[in-house]
Amino acid sequence: MNAIAQGKNSLVPVDGWDDTAAEAEARVIRGLLLKFSEARWFIGKESEPVKESRQLVAVATAAAWVRWQGGKPSEYRLREPGVPMPEREQLGDCDRESWESGSDGQPRDPWQSTRLVHLIDPHTAEAFTFSTSSVGGIECVVNLADQIKRMRNTHPNAVPLVELGAAPMKTKHGRKSKPVLRVVGWKNAVNVAFDQQDQLLPSPAPETPAQVAAIRGHDMDDDIPF
Repeated sequence: MNAIAQGKNSLVPVDGWDDTAAEAEARVIRGLLLKFSEARWFIGKESEPVKESRQLVAVATAAAWVRWQGGKPSEYRLREPGVPMPEREQLGDCDRESWESGSDGQPRDPWQSTRLVHLIDPHTAEAFTFSTSSVGGIECVVNLADQIKRMRNTHPNAVPLVELGAAPMKTKHGRKSKPVLRVVGWKNAVNVAFDQQDQLLPSPAPETPAQVAAIRGHDMDDDIPF
């Protein structure tokens, strides 16, 4: 079996990894689940604490109505691009007497308006998904999206490098904490690859000697210039 196929302009791997990776990309939850609770971030089912000030690249987001049953998501209704989220009444399950009890013992709506952010570790390419239905969490995602949109007015392919943090928030139950995805840098989402120093680089590399000589005199990263 040939591991590399000759393309028109480049060598293209045909080892099956891209086809298999497409299965992961089709999932709603990609990689490990990121959770936020009591001003701290956690990873996975084991709730492993996230190292302070950890940085990840936020590569995509999605919005969905998620139906919960028996303490687990049983159905996702993802928002279509350019189409508003369906109204809650359109989803059914409107009889409060049939709802399961929440952590407070009160009937809990099985459908939760949810935002998801897909993130990647810039050094290992490990994938994570932050899923949130809280007011503070949704605000966090919306604020990040707004910042990305402004940056893309001048840099259409920009994706943010974010630091996982927390901020205080006033609620009717007193002072709580909310998640923060603080932008600390910007990357180019087009043709991103990893070099030996684990830096994100645009690909393919320059082909002419003059281009190579010019780059050797500068830092080889894909941070957006200002």
